[in-house]
Amino acid sequence: VEYAKKKGAVDESRIYLVGASGGGYAALLMAGRAPEVWAGVSAWVPISDLSKWHKETTARKLRYAGEIEKSIGGKPTHGSKAAAEAKKRSAITYLARAKGMALDINAGITDGHNGSVPISHSLEAFNVLAAPKDRLTAEVIAEFVKTATVPKALDRQAPEDVSYGKKAVLFRRQSSATRVTIFQGGHEIIPGAALQWLAKQKRMRAPKK
Repeated sequence: VEYAKKKGAVDESRIYLVGASGGGYAALLMAGRAPEVWAGVSAWVPISDLSKWHKETTARKLRYAGEIEKSIGGKPTHGSKAAAEAKKRSAITYLARAKGMALDINAGITDGHNGSVPISHSLEAFNVLAAPKDRLTAEVIAEFVKTATVPKALDRQAPEDVSYGKKAVLFRRQSSATRVTIFQGGHEIIPGAALQWLAKQKRMRAPKK
């Protein structure tokens, strides 16, 4: 970002970040690490907690578990150096710093079943920034993940959003500047929806230098 600002004409009130999967993880991480930079961040099917994802991918015998171990120096068992490294690299560690920044988190409801990242990562990331009254309970999140359906208590909280095209919005909740959306889909991004949301975001003040 600094390179682009030095080399080109950049409207600092409209600097955006978007990513899916590992890019969604990076988007959440940068939202927490440098919230003063972004006018808006759109994260799709992101990983928010590396230790949790290691456990999940180990149980499903996915190759990502081994890749995580290589990157953090071993299995992230309780109290280990690897666990500390996983925490250091996890977006959820820093997300509270993004309070007040426009953040849009999205996940396809079948991800974690026919995709690699359970939607709990998105819902728990939302909870970090949400007001207490807007947070989802652990029981509700567990039901989302287990059944790949919207819990009955929440099934009428789905506005129509044409930017998602054929991938209908199944659940949406907004708390201050943070929004989470669960849509009919899997481990994917809907580019048009991401870009349309970002286009509406603008910082009122330039980032601090």
